[in-house]
Amino acid sequence: MSLSPPRPRPILPAMATNPVVLARYTQDLGNDIRGLARYVGNLEEGRSKVSVNSSLSVGDREDFFRFRVTTDQLVRLRTGELVGKNGAGKDLAPENAVRYQLLSPSGRTIADSDPNAGPAYDAWTKITSDDNLRLTKGSYTLRTSRGRAAVNAEEYVYSLTLRSGPSAITDDTQESASREFLTTERPAPPNSVSAGQTGSAAVLGLFVNVTA
Repeated sequence: MSLSPPRPRPILPAMATNPVVLARYTQDLGNDIRGLARYVGNLEEGRSKVSVNSSLSVGDREDFFRFRVTTDQLVRLRTGELVGKNGAGKDLAPENAVRYQLLSPSGRTIADSDPNAGPAYDAWTKITSDDNLRLTKGSYTLRTSRGRAAVNAEEYVYSLTLRSGPSAITDDTQESASREFLTTERPAPPNSVSAGQTGSAAVLGLFVNVTA
């Protein structure tokens, strides 16, 4: 049986010494809704990028993340998924274990990683390729959920990175972002303000200047 090569994982840049904290704690519930999507940053043309590291824990069906596109621009999305064992990601997740959907400001599905999603899947192949997808100014939501290949008893650790520019972002495009919005979501520590609440999570949301 042949194995597919691992999908590329987002590479995080060095950070400024005094990052701005966007958020500290939140409720990561199994019934998250779009209206309470977590804000993860602004996507500025060629100047910033948005990165998220999170997971779909056992019993967690979906997550919602909101980001703002500041001007009409071409956008590329990179993703990566691992199977988590006891809170740690160790193995490459199977294809379609995590489903990604990009929602418009009105809530319409623009792009969908499910191969059966028709035109929305075509848009997904564009936004994850050298073609890119053109997005207009506005507030968008990314929904992550368990895909067709997911196992309910497994945790899926995933990451995603959004980059944009006046021209298409390709594998050969040099990094040009001077700012990064980085959100990392993990289970809340025992002494946190969310301790004892079902599905609680610690969110470290940073807005940093990227250093060489």
